[in-house]
Amino acid sequence: MEAENWYLQNKSRIMREMRFALRSYRKEFEKVYGKAEAEAITREALRRFEVLLPDLPYIGGDENRLSKALYITAAMLAMYRSLQARGASVEEAARLIYLGTASFYNSFPTRWLMRWQGRQYYSRKRQDQVMHAAAVSQERRYPDDWVFEVIKGDGRDFDLGIDYTECGLLKYLEREGAPELVPYLCWTDYPMFASMGMKLVRTETLAQGGQRCDFRMSRGKPAPVKPEFLRA
Repeated sequence: MEAENWYLQNKSRIMREMRFALRSYRKEFEKVYGKAEAEAITREALRRFEVLLPDLPYIGGDENRLSKALYITAAMLAMYRSLQARGASVEEAARLIYLGTASFYNSFPTRWLMRWQGRQYYSRKRQDQVMHAAAVSQERRYPDDWVFEVIKGDGRDFDLGIDYTECGLLKYLEREGAPELVPYLCWTDYPMFASMGMKLVRTETLAQGGQRCDFRMSRGKPAPVKPEFLRA
């Protein structure tokens, strides 16, 4: 499948996903740039994404859930480049991308799907899948993939932990010449987990020079998160 290019094999589906998601981002662009320019930014970002898609590194395709995270990263890079072309700083672009991400996860029907995924997250089946994926990642079959291990929670401080020691998002954006965007995109994990009804706590990330990205997830009310760049 790698030789055939998994991303091109699934291009129609992926492009549909991106067109749907970009509607939420367009609303945020419109607040700053106006309706006509927001539509232009969205169209341009979609074109940029379509160009990036065939060159995304293969990390297992359908067998790796993080393949989706990788092409979503490419979509965010496409938006970033389109905003850069209009003079936006990394902080300004990151603010709009973060707000668009939060809006997307709260949109219909995405919020229903994410809440359902949150309920499934702690099931035995899902836990077995995560454990298997962690073991496979340690084999480093694909150099551009994430590498991680699962940390069992005690049900008091956290329910489930994952330590990422290699990050596919970081590798990809460094390769594409946009490492400055990575620390900002890390923040989009918080609205994602919040949409699943889960609390995420993290004390360090690879993008900020840490030894790992230490995800600690718990059932219950999500922690409020207010990144500094939201005030850009």
